[in-house]
Amino acid sequence: MAHPKHESVRRRYDYRCGYCGVSEADTGGELTVDHYQPVSAGGSDEDNNLVYACIRCNLYKGDFFPDALDRAHGRRVLQPLHDDIPVHIHENAETQHLEPRSETGRFHIALLQLNRPALVEHRLRRRLSALLAAKQQLMEAENAQLHQIIAAQEAYVSLLQRMLGIPPEDTS
Repeated sequence: MAHPKHESVRRRYDYRCGYCGVSEADTGGELTVDHYQPVSAGGSDEDNNLVYACIRCNLYKGDFFPDALDRAHGRRVLQPLHDDIPVHIHENAETQHLEPRSETGRFHIALLQLNRPALVEHRLRRRLSALLAAKQQLMEAENAQLHQIIAAQEAYVSLLQRMLGIPPEDTS
């Protein structure tokens, strides 16, 4: 049975896993609602405690919630809507592996297994798709510019033909 706030959590997270970023379209179905602070650790159903999560991230996180020693050593899961993720994690543009920038980032990546092969492949495909879309836009802009150049050159040739009294070519 879906969580009572399932729909609002889905929308808040833009239909993507708050931990790894995969979308419902990527997974072929709706994701789950995770309690950032598990109910077993005193967590509530307050909106700021609910994270939209894919099955894998929810499974890997399980009922982990840091105790005082964990927090002292930076061992905690990043809260997607509250933590500044780039402070803790960097996405390598070449390999698409997530690289830690802090001990918290290192722990977050390891606990949720965010460099698992399927996620790295997903990020590589997402990056390739973005690069291909950018290349297509550049080629379309270049094509439009070439059409303008051809039109200008045809107009110039037509002007020269008129000035020289040369009849236009029959293109039929």
